[in-house]
Amino acid sequence: MARDLVPITDNDELYFGGERKKRNKPEQEKEEPGFMMRSLRQMEIQRDWLSKGYVGMWRGLDSYFTDGANFESENDSEMRLETKQTWRAEGEIESDVRLRIRVDLPNTEKKLKLFFSSDEESSVEERVRSVSTGERIKREDSVSGLEFSPDDSKRKWRRKFSGGVRLRSSLVPYVKFQVKREWGEEEGESWFHVLRQKVEYFDDDGWGSSSEFTSSHPVGDVFIFSVWLEADFEDQLNFFEYANVYTLTQVVSERSAVHYRFGALGASQPVPRVNGVFYGLSWQYQLYEDWIFLGLSPEVFYPRELNWSAEPSITAKLEIFFTE
Repeated sequence: MARDLVPITDNDELYFGGERKKRNKPEQEKEEPGFMMRSLRQMEIQRDWLSKGYVGMWRGLDSYFTDGANFESENDSEMRLETKQTWRAEGEIESDVRLRIRVDLPNTEKKLKLFFSSDEESSVEERVRSVSTGERIKREDSVSGLEFSPDDSKRKWRRKFSGGVRLRSSLVPYVKFQVKREWGEEEGESWFHVLRQKVEYFDDDGWGSSSEFTSSHPVGDVFIFSVWLEADFEDQLNFFEYANVYTLTQVVSERSAVHYRFGALGASQPVPRVNGVFYGLSWQYQLYEDWIFLGLSPEVFYPRELNWSAEPSITAKLEIFFTE
């Protein structure tokens, strides 16, 4: 049902029920699996082996920092491999390969949480649009450090403090403060709102900030309407970059959904203005179990720099999750 879906604000995608969980399948008559099913099962064996090793590594580190307390507690460490390819009307093809890593050390959260993020940097346009940008896995965009979250989930305003280094040719120190506010759901309102504010300082880039607001509303039983606003600022360049995206999500089945999207991108230099508008749709499908997802996104973009000429494209995305 649309009311059970949770929007992911960086690209307006949904994961069903808010989490990726395996469904209990009814017993069926035994039959010989086909070639595709046998191949997927072999992939699943390798994937489960890698996932167990990856999560076990961080569980062991968590146990080391906490003297073995609650060693069997649930660990949400996750590794996600994302491949994306875009075909443009003029014949150009671009591909992305990204590895996103999340480290969870649950028993250290009452003190300081050690974290590692492999994909820290991205522009507003990259987060809003679905097209490839030709990126590859880059160590230079990774950060590591300590994170302190003094507020629990019951507080309306939740703060998060972090500091560490960015892993470039030389280690770049940084500090970051984030605050988040959610409202609407507990009060039984039909609209659900999320506000995020982030201020950060990197020793090589200087100060920057990001403001993000998301508002969503179920429409009937199979649709969700959402509005997403974001503005990023870089003090070094004295430059604002912002976006406004409207999305209507249709729940097609338990395993698939379609996101109809319209948005605009802008900047504050040389004067505040809109630099491009786009519309399109994104189809998301749970291809196999809870760890292989497929996406297809046709889009038309109208950039100011090309005198608002249409740039049609289509993007295919494959995501593979490694977690317990």
